[in-house]
Amino acid sequence: MQGACCPQISDLTDMATIETLLSRTSKQDECLVWTGYVPKCGYGLVWHQGKNQQVHRVSYVLHKGEIPAGFKVLHSCDNRICINPNHLSVGTSKDNSDDMTAKGRSKHASGKDHHYSKLTKEIANEIKGRYKPYSRADGSLALSREFGVSQAAIYAVISGRTWK
Repeated sequence: MQGACCPQISDLTDMATIETLLSRTSKQDECLVWTGYVPKCGYGLVWHQGKNQQVHRVSYVLHKGEIPAGFKVLHSCDNRICINPNHLSVGTSKDNSDDMTAKGRSKHASGKDHHYSKLTKEIANEIKGRYKPYSRADGSLALSREFGVSQAAIYAVISGRTWK
């Protein structure tokens, strides 16, 4: 589904669009960077066929062809305002998310960086090494009191659901 910041592009034979793209880009390293309008969503927009359309999608269609329904145009360079067709490919939302995670750009904190985390990897390893079922000193209740977490958190560490 296309949002207001991501309309579907159809016929892109308009030479004025090509001229606009060429006149509003600058070369930075390997990227062709859009110097025209960029709204808060971070993707450059160009006026084409009576509406604003994302410039990287326009560039993709001009150079490589139509974008299949439900697909996104992904940037291999991770630069939202790059319109270099060599940096653009189509993919699903999952492809985009997997790429983001693989490149370390995910905003989802985990481990000790998560704002609710009370444990560290070292403490989790200590819990795994010390845990003895039904032990007064090293059972789940004793460990939970010692480290200031719930018994459920101790079981999550021991079972490998957290701190793998």
